[in-house]
Amino acid sequence: MRIRLLDLDDRRQDLAENMSDHPEIAQDFLQKYQMSWIYHENALEGVIYTAHELAAALENQPLADVAVVGIFQAIRSDRQAIDIIRAEARAKRPRINLTLVKRLHETLQAGLPSRGPSEYRKEMPLHRAYFHEIAPPQKIPSLLAKVLDATDTADFRQSHPVQRAARLQHAFMQVFPYTEGSGKVARLLSNLVLLHEGYLPCVVHSVDRQRYYESLRLPETALRDLMLEAIDNTMATAEKCLAEAVAARGKRAAR
Repeated sequence: MRIRLLDLDDRRQDLAENMSDHPEIAQDFLQKYQMSWIYHENALEGVIYTAHELAAALENQPLADVAVVGIFQAIRSDRQAIDIIRAEARAKRPRINLTLVKRLHETLQAGLPSRGPSEYRKEMPLHRAYFHEIAPPQKIPSLLAKVLDATDTADFRQSHPVQRAARLQHAFMQVFPYTEGSGKVARLLSNLVLLHEGYLPCVVHSVDRQRYYESLRLPETALRDLMLEAIDNTMATAEKCLAEAVAARGKRAAR
């Protein structure tokens, strides 16, 4: 595992340098990747958006049809939450605390119908997307505080970024503080860790939805391994896209 993580670090550094050398190509890739990020985030929750809906919402196109108001608002709320973690990731030492958790949850829920303020769940829901064991409502405050406090320990800070991201996400999901939105908040916090260390966000594709759910019922190493595969796939995609775009630009310049 150590060798695999070191190899990942080397690839991350090479990719970062390549993107820095070709900022326009990198920016185009990152814009497309963010759309993919939002698509798969929602697909994990059982919500599927079309490419047209995503593009129109993210390009801030005017609403011509009242039927898509909720869809556009939900997509834009996802983008705003991503912007929050991107900004926090640029800090010298990101603050992974209850204030950030509530801000992310409130942002994700903002403007959506029948959604009240950010409050912890008060019951054990019988019908839900996730099937792993979750904390009883009365223990949510103390257990969530324990999860967040652990991110400020030496043991956590000294671990590899992917291990930290997996540990945080897995632990947060065992608490499952909100009836709706816990999964998105957990993955945003996990990606905050990765972004701060120079990684691209870890996007678990919808085809791995069931495997993702199962990983939450298993020790955190199952989620870590799934995340490693997702990160590896992301890097491979980015490397291929940049290489093809640079080659195409070179051919045009040679004509």
